[in-house]
Amino acid sequence: MDSSKLTYNMTEIAQTIAFGLCIGALLIPSDLILLSGGLGAGKTHLSKGIVAGMGSRDIVTSPTYIFINEYRLPARGVAYHADLYRIEDPNELASIGLDDALNGHGACIIEWPERDPSLATLPHLAITLTPNAATSRLLTLQAHGPRAFLLLREIQATWQQGDTV
Repeated sequence: MDSSKLTYNMTEIAQTIAFGLCIGALLIPSDLILLSGGLGAGKTHLSKGIVAGMGSRDIVTSPTYIFINEYRLPARGVAYHADLYRIEDPNELASIGLDDALNGHGACIIEWPERDPSLATLPHLAITLTPNAATSRLLTLQAHGPRAFLLLREIQATWQQGDTV
């Protein structure tokens, strides 16, 4: 097995959110999480769990139309949640504030990161959500960089509910 990659099977939405809680509890302000997967794959449900795991009590919604939501965290600064689905031209990225979100003051979760290919060059934890059946999803985590590798190991040591594939 590739030591920089893990795959889990999530059988229901609540489990995906709980997995996000596990991830969020481990994040620090400079962490970058890139979420890939088709429409309805569960990226926003995972994001809800991540933001809640970081300590936010806010209702997390998809920022599809406003591009970036910012959630203040009582003890850990801020969490940024971006959705790049509606980005059609890379020149649009300069106007949505993504650079500010990536400046290290908070953890950043980005859905549809393939809309900005430069994100792949940054240290990050990539999570790809793939439908596996009518109600289950495979979540494949891939570490890119030393901090992401450490995060991957911490998730593996902490997560108790899911089946590793």
